[in-house]
Amino acid sequence: MDVLTDVLNALELKGQVTARRALVPPWRYKFAASQDMIFHLLSSGGGYLSFEGDPTPPMRIEGGGVLLFPFGHAHSICDELTSPLTGVSHIAYSAQSELRAFPDIDEGSKMVVLCGAFRLEHSKAFPLLHSLPKVIHIPTEQGHIAPGFTEIVHLIAREAAAPRLGTEVMLRRLTELLFIQIIRIWAEQQAGASTGWLAALHDHSISTALGLIHQSPERGWKVEELAEAVALSRAVFSARFTRLVGEPPITYLTRWRMHRATRLLKNNVEMEKIAELVGYESEVAFRKAFKREVGMPPAKYQKLGEPVSMM
Repeated sequence: MDVLTDVLNALELKGQVTARRALVPPWRYKFAASQDMIFHLLSSGGGYLSFEGDPTPPMRIEGGGVLLFPFGHAHSICDELTSPLTGVSHIAYSAQSELRAFPDIDEGSKMVVLCGAFRLEHSKAFPLLHSLPKVIHIPTEQGHIAPGFTEIVHLIAREAAAPRLGTEVMLRRLTELLFIQIIRIWAEQQAGASTGWLAALHDHSISTALGLIHQSPERGWKVEELAEAVALSRAVFSARFTRLVGEPPITYLTRWRMHRATRLLKNNVEMEKIAELVGYESEVAFRKAFKREVGMPPAKYQKLGEPVSMM
């Protein structure tokens, strides 16, 4: 079971390019904090990135590429540290808004910047997202190494530069692919990590256990069974799983079941069938477990359709 694929598929991701702008030096833009993930596509050249309220020196951005801000932190980017403020922008996902394209200026060397946002349903329910850094920068050179990454970036840039029929839906689908590619590249970079959810994916025993949970969440797993399946003692397995994933195996199993249940509820699957699919012997047992974990009865959740925080 490819656990990362299962998690990425469950994120219910929506992406959008919100603006395209050609920047002529000197320039500096501030971006307000956002409830959504923010991203920038930088056509070429370099600049500096700094975070609001962060005393650390600005980070040099070389070679264009992509910047992703998983937690929507307020930040600014500029061509030179001495450049005056050009403008302030707030980026957020909106199902109704369309791409704002500002006219290119022919004179002077310039960098083209595309700004956009990602919105995730139930983003707090995934340990993967908790482990992401403040910013992920994938320079152009690094993007060339990852199969398909540069092609997606080029397609987004081309669609945004010359809008035509269907551009909005093209950009939304392409940005979803961009997010997946960013996470894949970043995940591969974390191969040497010693802690965290991605370290769990790189640990053969724990990754196998996670795969079993994701493949068959309806099964009545016990810690002993999972430990035996990966050839570890119960104590060693439980300690390693908890250290890497951030919670005990059965807690993780329960939370994953509840997330799967919320998706089934949104799709109006019958309650009895949901109970069966997520591993409960009866509808009554499922209702009790759902209310305990989510904080409201499943019928109420189904009616309100409110996002649930399971972490």
